[in-house]
Amino acid sequence: MDYSTAINTAADFIAGRESFSPVPYYDVNGYAIGYGNHYWEDGSPVTSDDDPITQDRAQQLLNFYADQNAKAILSQVTVPLTENQLAALTSLRYNCGTITTTMLNLINSGAEPAKVAMQFQNTCVNSGGAFNQSLYERRAMEANLYLAAGSALPGAVVALFLLIGAWLLFAHK
Repeated sequence: MDYSTAINTAADFIAGRESFSPVPYYDVNGYAIGYGNHYWEDGSPVTSDDDPITQDRAQQLLNFYADQNAKAILSQVTVPLTENQLAALTSLRYNCGTITTTMLNLINSGAEPAKVAMQFQNTCVNSGGAFNQSLYERRAMEANLYLAAGSALPGAVVALFLLIGAWLLFAHK
């Protein structure tokens, strides 16, 4: 696995799902800036009084936390991952703050990628105690990225997963 490729893929994926804000804004659990970052590199929290940042500065902050999240994942995972699998898990952890024990145990058990991808749909899809459609859709995109991890899965399996994901998406509406 090429770690740099995984981080770049994760950062691009995250930036495509998080809105850029040059000024601090209140998010569900505190002030954030840039691409949804609640903290600066030194660990200090973003506050409403912080100065605006440029998009380049926001990208630096995103890259820093993508790297931190990827390193945390790699310290917990005991099986090899592909670049896309690490990128998908990095996005999940970036957005949720953690990877659940259920997800880690499934990965570390050597489960098939399709089974791990299905677990994304049960992970971090609530906000404020209620189901959140946007989070559910993001988990589906992360699951697809996880499945795009090389040629280990036949195309029919990927197609089946996409059909199941679409069914689950519409079943929750």
